[in-house]
Formats: sequence, C-alpha cells, structure tokens
Amino acid sequence: MKTTDPGFIHDISNLERLRSGIKEDEGASLRAAAEQFEAIFTQMLFKSMREANEAFESDLMSSSNTKFFEQMHDEQMASELSSTGSLGLADLIVSQLGGEEMNEAAKNGPSEQAALPQRPDIPQAKPLDNVVAKSDTAVVSPIENGPWKAMPQTEVTAAASAMMAPKSLDNNLTFESPEDFVTRMRPYAEKAAHALGTEPSVLIAQAALETGWGKKVIKNAADNSNNLFNIKADPRWSGLKVATNTLEFHNGIPVQERAAFRSYESYQESFNDYVRFLNDNPRYSEALEQPADPVKFIRNLHKAGYATDPQYSDKIINVMNKVNQLMK
Repeated sequence: MKTTDPGFIHDISNLERLRSGIKEDEGASLRAAAEQFEAIFTQMLFKSMREANEAFESDLMSSSNTKFFEQMHDEQMASELSSTGSLGLADLIVSQLGGEEMNEAAKNGPSEQAALPQRPDIPQAKPLDNVVAKSDTAVVSPIENGPWKAMPQTEVTAAASAMMAPKSLDNNLTFESPEDFVTRMRPYAEKAAHALGTEPSVLIAQAALETGWGKKVIKNAADNSNNLFNIKADPRWSGLKVATNTLEFHNGIPVQERAAFRSYESYQESFNDYVRFLNDNPRYSEALEQPADPVKFIRNLHKAGYATDPQYSDKIINVMNKVNQLMK
C-alpha cells in the first residue's frame, strides 16, 4: 500500500509543493491531490460526529479551547488516515483517473513485456478484428484433442470461457450497411428459420425492421440488450431486462410508452428465444401452421398481435424483398 508523509495539517507549504510537483511527476501529484480530497472528506465525517455528540456534552467539560484542539486533532488524524490509505478513497480516485495505470506502464515497459516466457503449447492471441469477423462461425475444439491438453485445468477453463463468451463480441459489433447486417445475421436466421419451417429472409427482415438494420438495438447506459426482435419482458420472463421508451399504436394513434424488454447474452440467444417465444404462445399457432409461405407467416404473426403498428407486416415484406436481393 502506498503511503506519503502527511506533514502538519496547517503547513501551507504542502499546497505549494503539490503545485510545483505537478509538472515533475503527474502520477505522484495525482495521488497527493487524491489524498487531500480523502482527508477533507474524512474531516467532514469527524465534524458531523462531533456535532452529533454536542447534545451530550457538559459545560464543565467543554470550552472553545477544547473544541479548537479537538478540531486540530481531527484534521491531523484525517490527514494521517488518508496518507496511509486506511480508507481507500484516495486509491479509488487514482485508479479511476488512470494514475495507477500510468505508474504501472512506466514500470513495466516494452523490455519487460518482451521478456515474458512463451508457451509453445498455448495458441497465440489473434487480433480482435479477426475474432469479430469470424465470430459467427467460431468453433472450439474438444479439449482432449486440441492444443489445450498440456495446459493446467485452470488455464483451460479460463481460455475456453474467453473464447466461448459471445456477449462482448456482439455488444461491440457495428453494422456498416444492410449488406453487413444480412451477412452477419444469416447463420442465426437459417437455424431459427429451419426450426420454424420458414425462410431466413423473413426473420432477417423482421430483425432489420425492429433494429434499423442493427443500428438501433435496444440498450441502456450499462449494456446492449442484443434483442433483435424487440420481445418485451412480460411477467413470465425471469432473465435480464432493459427499459426504454417505445412507440405503440392505440387505435392507429402512435403513443410513446415506457416498457421493459428482454436482454440476451448474444444475438444467437435472441434468435433462440424468438423461436421459443412463438412456440410457447398459443396465439401464434396460426402463423406456425403455414410457415412455409413467409408472406402468410408474417401477416398471421402481425394479425395475432405481435406488433401494434398497422403497417407492420407490409413494412417487413418490403424489407424482405431487399434482403432476398442481398442474399443472392
């Protein structure tokens, strides 16, 4: 744990030393400033506690001189606590502002990184662009047959988990064009369409309409929902949720409403839940009875109440015509 000499709390030269040291060592100056902030915060806590105890004080044991020395003692104690890192607030401030990263980067330069031992039995990491480009078709080899055999079990588990976690890749995907969206969604749509007995193009078209070709997938400040079909989180849903404003039509009149939508780990999970959602809801039975005709499928889905937009099925059919052209 890092410590600094707090000095005497009323020594005004400490501030001047902090100012002069900024240009010489930004990392050390950042830590000193963070400790000053922590000390001020701690002083406020002590002051609040002292004021809370005033009701129990006796005039025989209290005076202005006593209060002065108590205040000085509290301020010095707050400075001592912040300098030793006892509360941890200064460490948190430095970490948030990147001070620790700057210090560690200065210590562990390229020369130290180059000296790290290489394990020939561990495959080297590939650039992120290559991983994202092939994320739709990535396959993890069985551990007993692949290069993981010589690795300790803890390393195997960590490496396999990192490769099999699609959420971070999906959350970082950006779709440059409708062609890009169709290309990336096609493997998922083909599996889902096969399960439903319909055409992949109608599912891609529905996802494109719901998300603006992947550019308007529902998200909040914390995360991306990966919800391609804008399925709402009804009381039966026990998974993650994302709340946002949505446009609903009541008697043909559009109205802005607040609603919660389902959130998924990946786009594959979104397609899987879409298939499950249709099969679990009896009202979509008519749509599932004639899935081979994508036009009838989407019209029956609309008629069953999938969306409140009066033009919903017509819009999807128009988008589907474009998707069919892009899939040729």
